[in-house]
Amino acid sequence: MNNTTHAKRDTIVPATIFLVIYAVWAILVSSSNQIIHQFDNAIIGIICNTNLANVKFATTFTNLGNTSVIVVETLILFIILLVFKKYAYAFFTAGTMITANGYNWIIKHAIARHRPYVHHLVAAHGYSFPSGHSVGSATLFGILIVLTILLIKNKAAKTILCIIWACFPLLIGYTRIFTHVHYPSDVLGGFLEGITFVLIGYSFLYHYYLKE
Repeated sequence: MNNTTHAKRDTIVPATIFLVIYAVWAILVSSSNQIIHQFDNAIIGIICNTNLANVKFATTFTNLGNTSVIVVETLILFIILLVFKKYAYAFFTAGTMITANGYNWIIKHAIARHRPYVHHLVAAHGYSFPSGHSVGSATLFGILIVLTILLIKNKAAKTILCIIWACFPLLIGYTRIFTHVHYPSDVLGGFLEGITFVLIGYSFLYHYYLKE
């Protein structure tokens, strides 16, 4: 048991709930259900515009969710945790990221949804559902939220950091819709998948390291 923190509540129940919601969402997307079309059209109507400042922000900020960037950030976090001898947290980080993104690759090719048939403002390749940027960022920053809750003692700092971490995937998801490379349902699916894997990964961490 790590002496720096108290054991936290297991997350297997919320992980299961998110997994079920994600599975239902994926089925609706793969079957081209009318609910998905209505959802996508409604969100696109709210988000997308031609404001030049918004275009500049979206086309720049979206790069923070690129696979190469997420991989580098994950490696840096992994190394930092190893240096400070937080081995369980380091392998929680690596294991969660690898399984989430590996599973995302499988689902992308299983559903094989094509990207929006409009002009893309940034380069994008491969299938559309779920959004890889959304999965990667939701998983990485979800992990950072877990680590912040477990390792940061100051309540004010903990709250501020968690808010900051939560904003990153939301903004990255927004840019994927704004730049026309993903449907909103792709982004929501990515968030659901990423959160699910963070909760599952934390449950393993809880049972094998934190549980008293």
